[in-house]
Formats: sequence, C-alpha cells, structure tokens
Amino acid sequence: MKSDRYYYLFEEGIVTSLHQVSLDGKVRKSIDFGYDDKLNADAITQVVLKENRVGIVSRGNLVVWFDENLEEMESEKLPFMANFHFIMDENRMISFTNRIDDQEDFDILIQQNGEVKKELPIRKDEYNFVYKSYSPFSEWNGKVLFSQAFNDTVYVWDQEGFLPLFHVNFGVNAVSDRLTQIQHPLDMLAFFNEKKYHYLPGEVYGMDHDRVLFQINEKGNRKIGLMNIESKELTVYPGIVDNSISNMILYFPQFSKGGELFFGISGEQILENYDRIPDSFKHRLSPEYAESFFIYRLKIKSE
Repeated sequence: MKSDRYYYLFEEGIVTSLHQVSLDGKVRKSIDFGYDDKLNADAITQVVLKENRVGIVSRGNLVVWFDENLEEMESEKLPFMANFHFIMDENRMISFTNRIDDQEDFDILIQQNGEVKKELPIRKDEYNFVYKSYSPFSEWNGKVLFSQAFNDTVYVWDQEGFLPLFHVNFGVNAVSDRLTQIQHPLDMLAFFNEKKYHYLPGEVYGMDHDRVLFQINEKGNRKIGLMNIESKELTVYPGIVDNSISNMILYFPQFSKGGELFFGISGEQILENYDRIPDSFKHRLSPEYAESFFIYRLKIKSE
C-alpha cells in the first residue's frame, strides 16, 4: 500500500509486523503484532489508508486506526465482513466479501455516506471457495475497476453501480459451468490440477485513460493482459520485464496507483536473476542485498 509519503508493507503469510517505509526506501517505523491482543497476528487481513490514517483490518470487519506516526487512535467496527476493503475517500468504501460470510448473498458492498448498497449477487450454485487476490480493485480515471476470480468480466464503478467494462471471451477454453460441478475441497484441487481452462484470477490494474492491465490464467500459466478500451484490442504478455535498469523479470504487480505499477521483489529473486542483470545495476546493490526487499515502481509508456 502507498500513501503520498510512505509505503506500508506486511510480510507474506501470517502477519506479525507492519513496516512504514519512506519513499527513498528507509524503514521509518514498525509495529509488531502478537497472538493474544486486539490485533491478533493470525487474524489480520489487510492494511487500508484513509487520508493520513492507517487502518489495520482484523477478521474482515474490525479496523484499528493509527496516525502517520503509527500511534493508535481508535477502533472501528464495520457494518459487514469482507475479505478486501477499498477506501475511496472519507465517506465511501467498496468491499469485496469473497464469501467470507455464509449469510451474505452479494459479492460487493458499497458503504457511502452511511448507507450500504449491494452489487453482484453471489452464484449459490458454485462451490463456496475463497480465492485470495491482492488487487481486486483499482482506481482508473476517477472510477474503480473490479475483477473477480473465474468471472471473465472486468467491471467499473461509475457512481451508480458496477457495470461490465469488457468481457474476455476464452471460447472453448472458458471455465463455463465447471465450477458448478465442484462439491468439496478435493474437487477444487482437481480443478486446479487439470490446467485445462483459461480464466481471470481476479487481479486488475488501472493504467492510463484507454488501457487496463489484468492477470490471465491460461491452462495453469499466469500471464498479463493489456486491454485498450478504445480500440477493444487485447494483447497478452507472459509477464513484465524491467528492460530499462535491471533486466529483472518482474512477473506481476502487487497494485497500481496513478497509472503506475508497483512490484515487491525479494533479494532472493534478484539472486535468481543475477546472470541477466547488467553490471550497472549490480554495482548499485549493497553486500546485504540478498536479505533485502525491493520496491519497483514502473510506468508503462503510452502507445
């Protein structure tokens, strides 16, 4: 997550710390989480930003707010549970439930000026599978994009509701009604192991005025799709390579903001790419680079 002044980073897997990093890469402050306090480490799902406040989301519906110095301010109980919350401004929040609550019949809940509106009914005939995505929402031209796993449509929120922006037609390779045949976790595992289908895994990134980037799964292989909204032309790439500085294979971004893509790269990944990295980049690495974490900020050139 990125504010105007800082990055906020969690570890992968179980979250035990939140790190506040300046834009030049210096760790400014960290918060550690235990297992017997209000912010239980194994219950933290997300970090959100609202102006200069940082919110840590626990169990999908409790937000503990901190100021910019990471001093605790207050707690807020949300009116519903969701696996991913996207805060637009002080009065608007869009949430992707992702089947976290068996009693909820909708995928999207919009909290606006104290009222809750629901969008995109859940298909009850499909297996209740929670698919973890890191960027189901993205800002784009003052609107909000949404992508959902196994749903081959990218939606856009236009103040009135979520409407289809474009549909990716995978033809005979589409998932179609395969998910309605799944009854339990072993069926779901068998589906992933089949590697027969093409579908969207639920990651979307707003680019410039006419372009939207999103992930595609083609028979078990992750790829990147770039859709030109004006021309309706789709270009598919195997991934993203930084061909200007490091020659690193970046694969897939964590999120986008302001039309720029942000990647988290570990020192181990740099070590794996070491043979293809130019000397000019190697000379910039510290001796401890293999133990470090790198943030890549990438802007794709306009056509």
